[in-house]
Amino acid sequence: MPTNTKKASPIYAVLGLGALAYGALLALGINVAKNLTGNAAFPNPPVDLTAFSALLSSFSASIAAALEGGKNAKAVRDKDRKLIIQDLKALALYVQNNCNDDMTIFTTSGFTAKASTKTAGQPVAIPTIKSLDYGLLPGELTASIKSVTGAKAYNIRYAPLTGGLPGPWTTVQVAVIKKPTTFSNLTRGTDYAFQVQALGSVGLTDWSDSATIMCT
Repeated sequence: MPTNTKKASPIYAVLGLGALAYGALLALGINVAKNLTGNAAFPNPPVDLTAFSALLSSFSASIAAALEGGKNAKAVRDKDRKLIIQDLKALALYVQNNCNDDMTIFTTSGFTAKASTKTAGQPVAIPTIKSLDYGLLPGELTASIKSVTGAKAYNIRYAPLTGGLPGPWTTVQVAVIKKPTTFSNLTRGTDYAFQVQALGSVGLTDWSDSATIMCT
C-alpha cells in the first residue's frame, strides 16, 4: 500500500547581494567558487568557475587599489562587483533548481539557505468590554469592545444576575466592533453581566471579567 510522503519545502539562497560590503561579497564569491568546483551534485554550473575565480581575484585587487583613491581603480572595482553579483545570482538559481530541495546537498554549494521555519502564532490578549449603554428601545442594551492586536473575531456573552450570580449565558459572535453591539428583548429592571473573548490564530482567549448594567 503506497504511503504519503510530505513534499520538502523549497530551498532558497540568502542573497541581498547589492547590500553586501565589498569584502563580504568577495568572501561569498570565493566560498561559492571553492564549493562548486568539482562538486558532483552540481556538475554543470551556468558560470565558468575558472573565469569566475579570475574575476574574484581582479575584484580583490581592485578593492585594495580603490582604497588609495584611484578613480580608475574604483571604476574597475565597481565593474567587477556588478559582474560578480550577476554570476552569483545565476549560480544561486542553478543551485536552488538542482538541489532537489535537500538541505544537505544545498549546503555543499557554499550558499546559505534562507530560514524556512514560520513563526508560530502567538495567543492574543484577553479583550475587555469598553462600555455598556442603553439601547434606543426599552429592553435593549449595547456593548462596545476594546479591540486587541491579532484578533480575528470576538464573542460576547451575557447573563441575568440573580443575587449577584450570573444565570445561563447567551453567546453572540461579533465580527465587526467599530460600532456597539445591540442586545434586545432583555428583562427590564434586571442586572446583566457581559463578558467578551477574542479569536486569534491559536484559538480563543479566556473570557474577560464581567461588566454589569441594569436594563431599563
